[in-house]
Amino acid sequence: MKNIFFFFFLSIILFSCSRDNEDEITQNNEPLITKMSSVVLYPGYPSYDNAELSFNFQYDSNNRLLKKTGGFLPASGSTGLNGYFTDKIYTALVYDKNKVTVEDFSSSPNFTVLKNSKYYTLDNNQITQKEIPSNTYGNYRDEKKMYKYINNQLSEIQTTLPNMPYDSTDPFDYIETYIENFYYDSKGNLSKSEYILQNNGVNTKQKTVRIFENYDNSYNPWKRFTLLDEYFYRSISINNFRKYTEIKYDFAGNITSNKEHIWGFNYDSRGNIIIN
Repeated sequence: MKNIFFFFFLSIILFSCSRDNEDEITQNNEPLITKMSSVVLYPGYPSYDNAELSFNFQYDSNNRLLKKTGGFLPASGSTGLNGYFTDKIYTALVYDKNKVTVEDFSSSPNFTVLKNSKYYTLDNNQITQKEIPSNTYGNYRDEKKMYKYINNQLSEIQTTLPNMPYDSTDPFDYIETYIENFYYDSKGNLSKSEYILQNNGVNTKQKTVRIFENYDNSYNPWKRFTLLDEYFYRSISINNFRKYTEIKYDFAGNITSNKEHIWGFNYDSRGNIIIN
């Protein structure tokens, strides 16, 4: 009888270790992308200073993203262009235990860029908190974001402005907060998010609805780029959306803007997205 119980508990331990190893392998199998053509997501942008139209990515020994090289410079409205791609802009990620600082830099003597500093707190590689100092206003527009998860899937981000002055005696003043709720399909792909302005914790009708559709069956090359804002919504899905709709509503619930973008990705013979 003792031997039976011994082997029973041994099998549980081995099964648990096996599952742990599988989780590690799954995480390590996320694509380690070192180069990506800019036209995959941003077709139609010309290059600045004869730059090669590709983003480059560097990692540390733990396969954590350290640097993204490549970005966009604004173009004059008279040119009719959205901007210029350049390899003289880069984003650096600095890790300190569970803290990460993400900032933008220019390697060119001809122009500077805003740092767009962001400060993350992680727990088991998941974002739990993000702080964003304001670039254009005083610190009263600084943002603090808190992340919530259900079954390891992002479910909610609550945004507060901790330095915003508030007069509780003024009946027309209120604490400004935002909440973004995330919804997924049966395959684990993000289908919709709703970013809602709150008045003293109560939802208003002013919101932004983002809809993600027409997913492929390819692996997701942006999975490791959750800390980069431009790839955030792509990074939290299993596959890749090819249609994006953004609808904005005002305080009265009226639609103020409605925009749509469709991508036509190229795929290899196995159905995986081609990024170079």
